[in-house]
Amino acid sequence: MDFELRELKSTDIFPMFKIMGKIGFKDLKERLTQERIKDITGLMKQNTAEDGADPAENTDDMVTYVGFNVIMEVADILLSNLPKCEEEIYSFVGSVAGLKVSEVKDLSMVDFTKAIIAILQKEEFKDFFKVVSSLFK
Repeated sequence: MDFELRELKSTDIFPMFKIMGKIGFKDLKERLTQERIKDITGLMKQNTAEDGADPAENTDDMVTYVGFNVIMEVADILLSNLPKCEEEIYSFVGSVAGLKVSEVKDLSMVDFTKAIIAILQKEEFKDFFKVVSSLFK
């Protein structure tokens, strides 16, 4: 199905925040603490030492290991919380794509996924997250 996405506007901020809240960004903050990262790093160092390797020589492996574990934590939170915001996502996609919620629900999995990816790739969406993330620096 072909659809054209409209420009994201200030009225889109509130549905986006509602979705983000239900997706579990608070959970991310609570689970991905410095202590958790240190625990993950410690496990990698312990496993490396048990293998007889020098942990200082494996910085690339350490980054990969920590990155993979962080991604898994994020994926766990997102996947377990996505069903909580199903209706909000349908409504938001419909609003941006000029479709009724019922039309969004009837999209094939491929078209629905394409619509979500297209929204996430919109320049306004990226700019929004740049501004929001600057608050946490």
